[in-house]
Amino acid sequence: MNNSKEYLDFFNHEYKDPSTHSAYSTNSNFRFESRSDALEVKNMLQTRSPHAKQYELSVEYINPNQSMQVGWYITVRKVVAKPSDDQTDNSKK
Repeated sequence: MNNSKEYLDFFNHEYKDPSTHSAYSTNSNFRFESRSDALEVKNMLQTRSPHAKQYELSVEYINPNQSMQVGWYITVRKVVAKPSDDQTDNSKK
């Protein structure tokens, strides 16, 4: 994948349903040689993908074991639902 449409299409297909993902994932399709390239794609995903609001995206340098290559990766974490004010108020009663 080397253009923004390919990254966006992949993200929209792969991450459309948060229930099918663990809380944290690093996907080799989101590996970059430079931090600036990873940040550019991350920012594009956050602004253009309707599914990005369900995740927290970050850019991390990973020097993993033999299963992945060393490089900059966009990591994807599911957004954890915070308790609503109603639930918090009920616990105080």
